[in-house]
Amino acid sequence: MSMVVAGLGDAFEKYGTHRPSDEEILALIGIPLSKQMTLFGCSPKNDAELDEMIRYTIERYEAHNHLEVEYDEAVEALTLAFKSGLGVALVTSRNHLEIDILKSRFSAWDSIHHAICASDVENPKPHADSALLAMEKLGVQPHEAVLVGDSIFDLKCAKSAGIRCGAALYGAGKKEDLLAEAPDYIFTTPKDLLEWVQTQIEQSHAKEEDNRPTDFQPRS
Repeated sequence: MSMVVAGLGDAFEKYGTHRPSDEEILALIGIPLSKQMTLFGCSPKNDAELDEMIRYTIERYEAHNHLEVEYDEAVEALTLAFKSGLGVALVTSRNHLEIDILKSRFSAWDSIHHAICASDVENPKPHADSALLAMEKLGVQPHEAVLVGDSIFDLKCAKSAGIRCGAALYGAGKKEDLLAEAPDYIFTTPKDLLEWVQTQIEQSHAKEEDNRPTDFQPRS
C-alpha cells in the first residue's frame, strides 16, 4: 500500500489543495482512481483533464514501486486455491491501465482466472456489480463464493452481492472499520488466510470423496 499512498499523495499535492495524510489516503483504498481524483480539491474540468490526472498518478505509482511489497503467504494462498481447482477472480477498483502494470509485476498473476476492473461494470465497489460479474465469469453461485479484501468497500461489495466475505486486517483498512462490517471471516495475518484456504480445500476434497454437497467445488 505504501506505493499507492505515496503516488496518490503526489497527485493530490499537484492537482488538489493540499497533500492529505497517509491515514486519509488509506481510507480511500478501494475507490476507483477516477473517483479519487475528485477529492481533496481535485476538480477536473473534463474527461481529458481527468485522464491526465489518472496518467500522472499511475506514473507516480511507478516512481514509488520500490515501496511495493507482496505478502508471501497471501500469494501462496492464491496459488494454492488455483492449483487445487478453485475459481479465482480479482475484483478490483483499479482500471485496465493499472491492471496492465500489475500484470507485469505480480508474481502470481497466472493464478487468476479473471480480473474484474472498475471500468468493467456500471457501478464498481462498494456496489455488487463487480462481485456479480466475477461469479458469472467463474460460473459459481453466491453460496459458493467468498470475497476477501482489506477495505470496507470490498466487504460492502460482497454483502451487496449476497456472498460471504473475509476481512484481511493486515492491509489498508482500519481494523475497527473492517470489523464493523461484520465479516464472516477474519484474517489477522497472511498466514491466517493461507491456513484457512488449506482447510477449505481439505474439507472440499473430503466432502467430494463422500459425495456430499460442498460450498467449495473444484472447477472441472
